[in-house]
Amino acid sequence: MTVSFRPCASPEPRTGGRPIVETRHRLMRIVDDLTQFDLPGESIITIGAFDGLHRGHQALIGHVLRRARETGCTAALVTFHPHPAAVLAPERAPLLLTTPAEKAALLEEMGLDLMVLLPFDRPTAATPARAFMETLCAHLHPREIWVGADFALGRGREGDVAFLSKLGRELGYQIRPLQPVRENGQVISSSRIRALLERGDVEEAGRLLGRHPRLSGEVVYGAQRGRTLGFPTANLEIPPGRAVPANGVYATLVRIGEERYRGVTNVGVRPSFDNGRRTVETHIFDFDEDIYGCRLTVEFIARLRDERRFENIGDLVAQIRQDGDRARRLLARYETSGARSSCPYHYREVPHTADRALQVWGRTLPDLFVGAARGMYSLMAEPEDLLAVRWQEIQLEAPDRETLLVDWLNELLFLTEVEELLFAEFRITSLNGTTLQAQAGGTVAPIGKAHIKAATFHDLRIVREGDGWSALITFDV
Repeated sequence: MTVSFRPCASPEPRTGGRPIVETRHRLMRIVDDLTQFDLPGESIITIGAFDGLHRGHQALIGHVLRRARETGCTAALVTFHPHPAAVLAPERAPLLLTTPAEKAALLEEMGLDLMVLLPFDRPTAATPARAFMETLCAHLHPREIWVGADFALGRGREGDVAFLSKLGRELGYQIRPLQPVRENGQVISSSRIRALLERGDVEEAGRLLGRHPRLSGEVVYGAQRGRTLGFPTANLEIPPGRAVPANGVYATLVRIGEERYRGVTNVGVRPSFDNGRRTVETHIFDFDEDIYGCRLTVEFIARLRDERRFENIGDLVAQIRQDGDRARRLLARYETSGARSSCPYHYREVPHTADRALQVWGRTLPDLFVGAARGMYSLMAEPEDLLAVRWQEIQLEAPDRETLLVDWLNELLFLTEVEELLFAEFRITSLNGTTLQAQAGGTVAPIGKAHIKAATFHDLRIVREGDGWSALITFDV
């Protein structure tokens, strides 16, 4: 069969069926349903789990990018969530090095044009390799598919390189297998990096990743013990199933929004106090702001010591000072920001007898509305599992700010119920106190935490607070 290649074109989609708006994650487009997407022209693609996006993955993606630029095609990557092992063998599911949101951000930094994030479940696992490839080719029109030499997909892993190469002669693509990248004679792999993190060797893990190991999450309310000792900490909410470095104390860099700071991070169970659940707590040097609800990223630079118990609080304080001094020396070569957070909103859950409640603060009224929405969805799902893939336009009018805020949150909940979307990003384009125009971006995902029924007017009042706005919002569950 003679295969004729069509000229490549810009990756603008055509959609069919129910209205779906794909989005660009800044410059990269994200799609979560191939049947609703048709790429004009052709693509150069790669397929896989890509957990961690380590140097081996980067080499593979580098070939995709180079060939896409040479041919004028779209550089695309097809991946899955949850990790296939979590469905096929949950008892052996690996701890993840990257969440979908982190993976998307890293791929965009690499210059990828298109990320296809497909849900992985039992029906997906049972799909024959031919059927999967026919669907992929019908919508992405691949000219070349770059994979690892041991790659396989489809039911029973029948779609290995030899099978896909033969099928490609029929469907019009070429398979480009690539040998794995090695470091010190060993293959760079996600499992090898997980083992290094389990030992606390963040520096070697960083060399294999090609960047510092990092954890991202939302800052949550803690026991405030660090503040009583003179070292306030930001407590990071780590999504379940994440690969976390071994218990111990680390020199770290901390990102809040576009700002970067130096700090020291303790991973562990606080043996000097209660041997409680495992936490990740970061003391940010020369910084003392309320950042509850802000998204924070911790980059692990070097391990300072094991976590250990101190019988005397004075000895603990002295050790914390020593850790801080050593971390400052190790981090001195890294450029950092000033002492002010760029997080425009923050929120924290406050106790409530029957329902759920959030105290929300925003630098501006739009920030308050965004913070309230983010906080509401943090009660419903792990924020790091959500991506802004499909966007909804929202226009509202109300007699006052409080009613507008309640209507905004309840409209989002209505869309969650009808469209099965959990929202991750919010853009307020116009807000004057009585009218609102906005966009909300989310993805189809199950509610993994609280089922919020509605935002209520109970004790609700939007007030000026310092240099911003605040509100206490109660939710019916």
